[in-house]
Amino acid sequence: MQWNDIYISGVGAFLPKTVSVEDAIAEGRYDEESASYTDHVSVTVAAPEDNVADMAVAAARQAAARAGAGPADVDAVFYSVVFHAGIDVWNAASYIQQGVSQAGSFAAEVRAGSNGGMVALEVAASYLVAHPDAQTAVLTAGDLWSEPYFDRWRADRILYGDGAAAVALSRQGGFARLVSLANATDPSLEAMHRGKLPWGPAQFSAEQPIDLHRRHEEFLETVADKDVVWQRVQAGARSVADQALQEANVSLADIDHIVVPHFGRNLITKQCLEPMGGADLERTTFQFARQVGHLGPGDQFAGLNHLSETGALTPGQRVFVFGVGGGFSWSGAVIEVLEPQQWGAGHDLTRREP
Repeated sequence: MQWNDIYISGVGAFLPKTVSVEDAIAEGRYDEESASYTDHVSVTVAAPEDNVADMAVAAARQAAARAGAGPADVDAVFYSVVFHAGIDVWNAASYIQQGVSQAGSFAAEVRAGSNGGMVALEVAASYLVAHPDAQTAVLTAGDLWSEPYFDRWRADRILYGDGAAAVALSRQGGFARLVSLANATDPSLEAMHRGKLPWGPAQFSAEQPIDLHRRHEEFLETVADKDVVWQRVQAGARSVADQALQEANVSLADIDHIVVPHFGRNLITKQCLEPMGGADLERTTFQFARQVGHLGPGDQFAGLNHLSETGALTPGQRVFVFGVGGGFSWSGAVIEVLEPQQWGAGHDLTRREP
């Protein structure tokens, strides 16, 4: 879909300190073969006093402040998480709302696996279009992969990092413009993250720690031709890339930066870059991603924040933002940089205070 007068007016992030892959291998928590596959160098790990909701609030406040939006200016708040919002039977979106907005604004949690942030981007943009009087929507996304329920080093082929990131959308202007946004889904792949687990009502003691490797294997046992799975995964990615680029009237050669999910070198290449036509990994945010790890639905917002803070974005540049989430869903967006950012550079991957 093409968008008019939807702007990115602020970005923000809360990223804890990193733990190196080298240290994790030395301590027996990770292995050389997996490290070679992902090519990560570290992941962000929350401090004992951190919780996922307050990390999201910190990121949201930073994005809103950079957008020049006070609580009265924030008309909608969207929150995306994959793992757990921190407390059972609780509306985490209202907590984020209380931290960045005020009573009367719209607030909702958007879950779409690791693509939740990008799905929330379309929901938020649609909200601003449907409510002409609304000024700003703040979207925040991230995760905290807590033990003993989740082992960030062994749960999957992906390495998982803690943290949150946020984007402020505005109808009034911003440093970048949302040009196009495409989404695609294929529910025939949803069991890849379900496996053969029994149904609820709750699964807190059924699988500790969560074993996504086993779920993937159980899913593949039901598939006659495993190559078809990859064909579907790549077809979904290709469809959103083609649509978003076409609707923005640009080619891959016109894209200056590609924001990718933090899946590791091999999966980024196979799930994102090959479907795009073999884009160069050096044009992506991989060097940042390999330091942080997979932030659930927060990778894309964190990548934009990184490009902004490090001064990589200059007026006239175009950014392609890729989202992939279990279920499966894919998103692709083209963003045009309009103005230099005023909040400076210097992202050093150290944890920030809310």
